[in-house]
Amino acid sequence: MTKHRLAKIEKISVIDEVIRSIREMITSGNFAVGDKLPAELKLCDELGVGRSTIREAFRVLQASGQIELITGKGAYVRSVNDSTYETIKSWFVERESEVSELMEVRMAIEPVAIRLAIQRGTPKQIAQIQQIHELFKKAVAKKNALDLATLDESFHSAIIEAGNNPILVKIGRILADGLMEYRTRSFAVRNYAVHALEPHEAIVQAIVRKDEKAAITALQRHLEVSLADMKAVVEK
Repeated sequence: MTKHRLAKIEKISVIDEVIRSIREMITSGNFAVGDKLPAELKLCDELGVGRSTIREAFRVLQASGQIELITGKGAYVRSVNDSTYETIKSWFVERESEVSELMEVRMAIEPVAIRLAIQRGTPKQIAQIQQIHELFKKAVAKKNALDLATLDESFHSAIIEAGNNPILVKIGRILADGLMEYRTRSFAVRNYAVHALEPHEAIVQAIVRKDEKAAITALQRHLEVSLADMKAVVEK
């Protein structure tokens, strides 16, 4: 397996490690709510990574509600604890309409993407989808919401990228940005990651078999279940 093929997998692993390191800084008691975290460059030096990795980690932590990014000032601690069920429910209630609209767009866009991935995806791109799915399975066992959110985004992004349509990739990035906070909060609810596991498996198997109909059916079921999970939290 070439280094090129593993590049994205390695990047995901590095971001996960950086997220864990920053979370430990927050939960260790060294920072209180409202405190400013070390600057990006200092974190780059301490953790041995580039600024893009720190910024991606900050994006995920902001989505989880643990930090707040203030333009021109930096990252500030918003919560020293993981999201509770009540805060997750409150967020879902406030954003239900927005998330539903994003899911409607996904319902239109991702079936096209998965069809193109089957038709145009290279062996390396298909292998990458499989590898991300394997990492997702391991994250489900560990019940880490941040890992699951990052890997779920990477899984769906890898499918879109395998379609080799630059316009679709741009649309996919916009959707991913809009859904990161939803993903992080959703996977913090017990069992919701398990609900994604079976559809992901069915999607991967159908892509490998080049079965467009089965892949699209599995994807649509996956999105429907995700939306139903959110509505269940809102209505409980």
